[in-house]
Amino acid sequence: MDRRRSSLRLSLILPFVVLISVLTGGLGVLWYWTDSVTVSRLSAQLMAQMADRTAQAIGQDVRHSGAMLEAAFPEGLPEAADIGSDLDNLQKRLWTAASLRTAAGSVYYGNIAGQSIGLLRTGGNHAEIRLGIRPGLPLRHFSLEGIVGTPTATSSGNKAFDPRTRPWFKLASQADGPIWTPVYIDFGKQGLVMTLARRVLSATGQFEGVVATDVFLDSLQRFVGRLPLIHGGRIFVLESNGAVIAASGTPNVRLDANGGSERVYAGTSRDPMLEAVYAKLRPIFAQSGTPTGTALTSDVHDGKIHIAYTHILDQGGLNWIAVVAVPEHDMFATVRRNVILVAALGMLALGLALAIGLYIFNGIATDMRKLAHAVRRVGQGEINARTHVDRNDEIGELAHNFDHMRDSLFTDALTGCANRDALQHLLSMFTRKTDDENPARPFALFFIDLGRLKPLNERWGRDNGDRALIEVSQRIKGELHKHSVLIRLGGEFVALLPGVDDDAKAVGELKRLESVLEPALTTLQGVPASEPVHIGASIGYALYPRDSEDPQALLRYADQEMYRRRSAAARG
Repeated sequence: MDRRRSSLRLSLILPFVVLISVLTGGLGVLWYWTDSVTVSRLSAQLMAQMADRTAQAIGQDVRHSGAMLEAAFPEGLPEAADIGSDLDNLQKRLWTAASLRTAAGSVYYGNIAGQSIGLLRTGGNHAEIRLGIRPGLPLRHFSLEGIVGTPTATSSGNKAFDPRTRPWFKLASQADGPIWTPVYIDFGKQGLVMTLARRVLSATGQFEGVVATDVFLDSLQRFVGRLPLIHGGRIFVLESNGAVIAASGTPNVRLDANGGSERVYAGTSRDPMLEAVYAKLRPIFAQSGTPTGTALTSDVHDGKIHIAYTHILDQGGLNWIAVVAVPEHDMFATVRRNVILVAALGMLALGLALAIGLYIFNGIATDMRKLAHAVRRVGQGEINARTHVDRNDEIGELAHNFDHMRDSLFTDALTGCANRDALQHLLSMFTRKTDDENPARPFALFFIDLGRLKPLNERWGRDNGDRALIEVSQRIKGELHKHSVLIRLGGEFVALLPGVDDDAKAVGELKRLESVLEPALTTLQGVPASEPVHIGASIGYALYPRDSEDPQALLRYADQEMYRRRSAAARG
């Protein structure tokens, strides 16, 4: 009897054990698959964003450098054979050019006669000029206060200086346009430097000299070191020969066997991840264009590495690749932890009532579907999609991290508005056609330019500039309807207003925005009450689909309309 009762008890319990075991196994598979897909998508997006941010940081330095050369010696402006014949104007142009870089900027020029001049902004309203009017003699050093100040002699160099012997002069003299010198080590600062140089012509169109500016790459090394990454992830910026420009976790300059400084090369870095990444991407340097993408490679321990890269090229000879690399083991560490947790929950479920187990399963599955649905909606351009998962466990943490990552990618940290990255997603969503290929609902795109923001920054400081941006964004948000969106683009804003489908409505909204931006700012600090500060705003708009069905064309139309309205206002 006892044995029969035990067998019956086992027969009754076994189906529930099997059922719960199957449910536990199914939950584990579901969790692993959903987490893997979610982590893969989010990681791929984050890696691509980081590679693009690094490329943008490099591109910003490239643009600044080209603009500095153009400001110092505009194309078509002939240069005299003697530097001393137009020294005042040359000083002002060099000052203006050096001011285009936020950090200390330097611009220098040498001519075929062996004369040279260089200007270094050292901070505030101060600069240092190094001048060599007589070829073959040491440079004379001057201190300069302000763009129209009078140079004051301070010292002289110890060695004779001839610009014609410098690599940047020789390279640029043979090139038709701007050209980058090879990256070299600045032994004074123990950091990497490269120089952009360009020919300068005389009034007769003959080669007269070379203008150049230096780009110190230590700021790029610090930038990649500060970027937030998945645990175990790395960022590299490499030249085509494997030389390291910048890297997180790896120096770009190290001591050689003799105690001197030498550059770090990926192929001989003794860094397994860096060596594996370079071996995988080396063929990309030979490709034309600027390809971007993702790849999978293996390191020396047979572990897979996920990489995202952006190829950086320019007409001056720049040929770099910005790479974000994450070991798969680290990428899916959270997934593995979650699978172990599922197994533990399954063992616990064996001792719990089936109803409680089913309740837990249904809750988990529902929240995972919400998370997967939110990821899919974000991937389709709905950047405001949220998970709506209210949990305190790992799923809640994953959902919270997803919402936080979405906010950090698409939200301006200063004003809380959508940011530049969000603009393209929003425009794609607003202009997405219906299933029957009809245009999307009409809307108006307003382009708002804060014309007085730069003078405000210069007179009252950048902190007050930030306060002005926050106050302006709050004023505009207070006037927008529920489903409208405000995007910040630096010192400009873009507002998307659904349902505004004709000029009468658009002009009404425009006047409301102008009126709310007209009063003086109230949040600035340190500004006398007798000096009210007005931010000033020029606004243009475009109507979808009347003016264009293409997002970029619509944005350009609103921008041009803003300029037209501003010009009309200036003419009175």
